[in-house]
Amino acid sequence: MSEGPALTPDEKQVWAYLLDVVKDYGRYLADIENLGYSAPNVLYYRDEIQEMLEEFKGDSRVDFRGVWTQVKEYDEILRANQELLVRTIGHANFKQYHIMNDPPRTHWWWFINRVVAKPQLQSSWWQFWKKPEISTAQLLEAQEAGGGEDGGDGLGVPETPVEGHS
Repeated sequence: MSEGPALTPDEKQVWAYLLDVVKDYGRYLADIENLGYSAPNVLYYRDEIQEMLEEFKGDSRVDFRGVWTQVKEYDEILRANQELLVRTIGHANFKQYHIMNDPPRTHWWWFINRVVAKPQLQSSWWQFWKKPEISTAQLLEAQEAGGGEDGGDGLGVPETPVEGHS
């Protein structure tokens, strides 16, 4: 904090809280690979930091350059790991968080799911009855394998197993 009029006790408490939240944000990012269900907290911590920085914005009694530098370093860690965070939270869950929180566009961390590719949809186990899509080349290969050189059924059975049955 800079020289000049002192901060009020409440402002000092907010400043101390800001420093704690920045530390927590850094701790979450340091363990980003193991966040699991707590991964959305990264977004909420970053929101909290932004709100407090904006509260002190333009206040000559506070020099938050060091805090801002630390937050920018942490933000670079978040950007470098955005795919991991989106995958951990889930694309669909990100949409729900957008609806619930309605973040401003300036809070870029809420929108990182838009720059991360969506995962490929895999058919569910209950869609076993659907035929898989195969290419023409795969179809031709299967047909060629079907009537093997032995004249049988492609399974290595050359003739009808029981005489008199066809």
